[in-house]
Amino acid sequence: MSASIRHIALFVPDLRGAEQYYQHVFDMELIGREALREDGQWYTLPHDKGWDDAIAAGIELGMLALQRGEIVLALFKAEIPLGQVFAIGLTLPPKEITQVRSRLPADTTVQADEPQHLAFWDPYRILWQIDVPGSRFGTAGEFAGRWLQLG
Repeated sequence: MSASIRHIALFVPDLRGAEQYYQHVFDMELIGREALREDGQWYTLPHDKGWDDAIAAGIELGMLALQRGEIVLALFKAEIPLGQVFAIGLTLPPKEITQVRSRLPADTTVQADEPQHLAFWDPYRILWQIDVPGSRFGTAGEFAGRWLQLG
């Protein structure tokens, strides 16, 4: 298998503090911040808005993504044991994505199944997100055109 890591997703209790920490320590750039809304979908904070804007609008941000080079670090706000991995993102050629798909047990919970993207939960509650090389990481709300409305 000729895979490479695309992103790592972690749960953190202090999302804003974790953003500052990882940006500083690893010199990462912000890709986007999101909030989970009542409809169960993630909506992205407009790129020209920040933490204070979201707070003033009564929006509780629950996810953000940072990037350096080809590696993305996705952070989710949650009160669970420190360092718990939530998701692992890989890149694989389309043929290998098809092979992985064909080897999944029948009872696998598949979150997304597209020719160039596969996402599924393993038995250990890790979400595997596999995309073709060269695909851009973006927040869920941005891809779907769901933007947070401030005020």
